[in-house]
Amino acid sequence: MGKVQQTDVPEGSLLAEFGVDSDYRDCFVVKVPGAVTLAEFIERFYCSMAFRPERIVLGLIGRGANNEDAAKLARGEVEKFAAWDVVERSSTEILLRDFQGATASWLSVEPMSGSGTRLRFGSWVGKPDRLVVRAFMPFHRWYSRVLIGAVT
Repeated sequence: MGKVQQTDVPEGSLLAEFGVDSDYRDCFVVKVPGAVTLAEFIERFYCSMAFRPERIVLGLIGRGANNEDAAKLARGEVEKFAAWDVVERSSTEILLRDFQGATASWLSVEPMSGSGTRLRFGSWVGKPDRLVVRAFMPFHRWYSRVLIGAVT
């Protein structure tokens, strides 16, 4: 398992271009051996044990999704997954916005020279100066590390 690190959001990425400059964005990265496609990353991420508690909570609010739903998202067969809608997708990135338009999630793969793949997971939050958002950020950053670390 690679070491998860917080890094800058890559310029020109779907996440960097989303929202306005004053919005919150973060990016966590882990390097893994071998080639990993975006579809494989999406499925691993949303089917991981680390994401399971979130899926349970989403199910309780009527926004649940199962492993097959995650696989359909990964294959590009659906534009909705649980509480998110696909905003934009390329061969190496996907950006999903939550149903309330308050947050977005971003996944990206980047093949590394030689061998291996750089996996990135990032978030966007609109209006980040709200008290509840600021209070939640330490947990969010910890949970983001756990989520991306679980796919290695």
